[in-house]
Amino acid sequence: MSARSLPVRTLRSRMGAVVRRARTVSLPTVDVVVVVEPVDRPRLDAALRSVSGQGYAHVTVRVSPVTDAEPTWQAAANTGVAAGRGDFVVLLRGCDLLAPDAIRLMVESLTASGSVLCSGRLDQAGAPEPWLLRAQGRGHAVARTAHPSGGGVHLPLDLTLGGTMIRRSAWTALEPDEDWLLSTGVARLLAGPGTADLLVEPTYTWFPDHGTRAYGATPSALPELDDRAARMERIRDLLGEGRLAERWRRTVAGFEVPRLLQDAERADADEWRRLREVTTAVTGQDRWWVGVGAAARALLWLATEDRRADLELVAAEIAALGEDLRTVRRGAAVLAEWPVTDLPEEIRELPRTETGLLTRVSRVGPPGPDRRAELLLAIDHVDLADPQTRIVVRDARGEAVDLEPIDPAEASRWFGRRFQAATAVSVRVPGARATRLQITVSVGELTRSGRAHLPARVPRLTSRVVVEDLSVDGGALVVTGTGDLGLVRVLGRGDVVVATPTELGDGQVRIDLSADLFGELAALAPGSYRVVAGADNVAVTEQLRGRLPEVQLGSRHRVRAHLGPRGGLVIELGAPLTDDELGPYAQQRLQSAYAVTDRPVDPDLFYFESYAGRTATDSPRAIFEELRRRRPDVRVRWGIADAGQRAPDGATPVLIRSREWYDVLAGAGVIVMNTDTEVWFRRRPGQVLLQTFHGYPSKAMGRSQWEAKDYPPSLVREFRARGVDTWSAILTPTPEMTRHYREQYDYDGPAFEQGYPRDDDLTAPGADARRDLVRSLLGIGADQTAVLYAPTWRDHLASRPRLAAMTEHLDLAQAATELGPGFVVLLRGHRFHRPPPVRGAARVVDVTAYPEINDLILASDAAVLDYSSLRFDFALTGRPMVFLVPDLEEYGAGSRQFLFPFEDSAPGPFVDDTAGVVAALRDPGLAAEWGPRIAAFNARYQPYQDGRASERVVDALLELVERSSG
Repeated sequence: MSARSLPVRTLRSRMGAVVRRARTVSLPTVDVVVVVEPVDRPRLDAALRSVSGQGYAHVTVRVSPVTDAEPTWQAAANTGVAAGRGDFVVLLRGCDLLAPDAIRLMVESLTASGSVLCSGRLDQAGAPEPWLLRAQGRGHAVARTAHPSGGGVHLPLDLTLGGTMIRRSAWTALEPDEDWLLSTGVARLLAGPGTADLLVEPTYTWFPDHGTRAYGATPSALPELDDRAARMERIRDLLGEGRLAERWRRTVAGFEVPRLLQDAERADADEWRRLREVTTAVTGQDRWWVGVGAAARALLWLATEDRRADLELVAAEIAALGEDLRTVRRGAAVLAEWPVTDLPEEIRELPRTETGLLTRVSRVGPPGPDRRAELLLAIDHVDLADPQTRIVVRDARGEAVDLEPIDPAEASRWFGRRFQAATAVSVRVPGARATRLQITVSVGELTRSGRAHLPARVPRLTSRVVVEDLSVDGGALVVTGTGDLGLVRVLGRGDVVVATPTELGDGQVRIDLSADLFGELAALAPGSYRVVAGADNVAVTEQLRGRLPEVQLGSRHRVRAHLGPRGGLVIELGAPLTDDELGPYAQQRLQSAYAVTDRPVDPDLFYFESYAGRTATDSPRAIFEELRRRRPDVRVRWGIADAGQRAPDGATPVLIRSREWYDVLAGAGVIVMNTDTEVWFRRRPGQVLLQTFHGYPSKAMGRSQWEAKDYPPSLVREFRARGVDTWSAILTPTPEMTRHYREQYDYDGPAFEQGYPRDDDLTAPGADARRDLVRSLLGIGADQTAVLYAPTWRDHLASRPRLAAMTEHLDLAQAATELGPGFVVLLRGHRFHRPPPVRGAARVVDVTAYPEINDLILASDAAVLDYSSLRFDFALTGRPMVFLVPDLEEYGAGSRQFLFPFEDSAPGPFVDDTAGVVAALRDPGLAAEWGPRIAAFNARYQPYQDGRASERVVDALLELVERSSG
């Protein structure tokens, strides 16, 4: 039974019985108490798997539910802990995850140190809270050893005991009603002589709002202002004086209060007064700014001065830039540049902790008298492109070594700052055994020092293939070496073979970096690939190892070759951008140049883009085809994200993020796209931008979605700036749907209400022939029923932008088995999905990467859908749909609320599970029962989908262009 369906009594029966393994007397035992609230049950299975998969055998897991008898999280935790006898205790919420090997790492640390608790880095699922990232520091570079309680232990104080390991003897010292989930419990444990260990490794993944928070949501912390303030005061009182108290003071000044001030724009008058009181308690202390970061100092000072409007400007800048910061160097000081110019210099100055020297050994040549190493160097928040930059490198004896500057592009990409460049040097390594270098970097009067450790020599790997050289020729990888080169393979995700030698010569093989994509040859997608020899890693010569990592630019890929963590060779394939186009620093320079570019736009230059360049489809493609038929003289550039994408015939591709792309955006007279522009984009005078959108408007958008995600006013302004403020016209299916866009976006501009061009192909005369062709390509027999399964994404399952786990409501293997050989299931993940591999389901075809959704609609005989607007497109075929919607109430109450009742716009049976899907699809009366309702649905929602929408839209677009240019 799935944990999501477990009643409380069943949870009780599983207490202490989930995982129990043989124990060895010599090793400490660990009790993991999993505290489960009702909202946690959908994620409980994953939480338990994260424990059972640990690399430590002496673990007992106890599931402790929150019930009427134990009505609070803390009461349930106390009950679970009291029932155990383990030497150490770990708390885990039923919605969160322990990191792999977290228990072993914490046990080893506590056993060696004798500390009372141990914690590692906290990873946040979804979009990490910016102040959490600031609190953990860049790289979280703390040694994995025991630390005195005064040495870097502010994180356990600031966060929770979830995922922290404590000694059972320490737990018994807590008061029965102690809120030991929060910081006060940690403070009590450490108020005495106890110490804590802080690991560099992650130990815990935290799911905000129990895993129900939509990706990118920004709920306000202000409703908890009084509780947070009280907690900060209680911890201060518990810690008293000493190094740990000083560490907590810095935590309050550097993270706790600034994260509240960051939200000041949403504060009412009383909350602003309370924020100032909390701030004054911090800034009233002597030298309160010592050890506090520049962003926090600026917010605290402005709040103390009651400059709310200026504080909101600075807070918006911090939110927009993240870890980036505009700075200026003045003598030996580095000063932050804020939109408020009169902040005192001591407030603007960055402490040394924020301007440290960062070093990286990029590559080390083979042993010999001329052995050299390449070093990447950066001073955080300092621009080393300054001509006053000087570098001195000394060996372990303190003697200066020869060095020469080299191209800094790689260093700036590694550094990853938007406004500051890094630098790089090549140094002669003195002696074969030298492992440590002392480095000093000066910029004017500013000087920072640090060390670089040369890596130990890697034992030479033996293999049937030894690679002597790698090169890129056009779209192919050329491998030169010795041994059986015919064994060379390129492996992709899941160690699947994606490329083999296409030409074999004397001591050399050529591997085409492309693969068959549903009958067409396409460049391999960006990502990481392994180069192997059969089932083994390849070996590399000393000379080649000394060149790695190495970057080469081909016609279709930027190829970065390096040694993999498992040995052997790894190639990273990316879009073929040049050094001056790749990375935050290069992109910032291109965006700055774009912003000041001022030239007349070319009305005969059209730019098209679909899904941020990931595929040429949807309404932009249909509009282009009609435009090309009517105006073959028009020059068209089509934005592609990488060389694996193709521009339609008649359009010239332009690589997104390239220098040429910025020039096209600055000069195109007409822009047609189906997603929002970037925040830096500005529509030039005379430029026309048609926003086509990419789905029938049925779910929350604009104001509704911004409110559902708790966006503050500054973030709403940003979304408007990259959305509605750029539109010259919008595309909608009907006048009724236009009303929703006008209401949700406060939009009053032109609207093309002639239907969706993307759907013309679904009702075109050649649709049947296209259906037969696609079914043949996919291997679907004439007597088989093809079922398109296309679940939409859930934003609370997203881990980063444009990536989310796929819902598991349908068991694909079970469905394929029960449907039998007469059915084929076409799995179409959302473009934000990475579908899991389907095992044991021979009649399931993963068509997520298939470039054209209309082909799949035409090839299918039925569809299993949920809340996707795909139901509107599929309905045009008249074929039946089944709606798998067990989470209908939950989904409708989330950030994607419905614009109109879902039940009225989903013409098909609603089912809750795999059995319901199978029963509906096997029902011989499904099509006959729902056919009339689908026809009525189309008449109501899609009256203009007659196959000629493209013609009408191009008419309207050309008319708008003529008016704009005149």
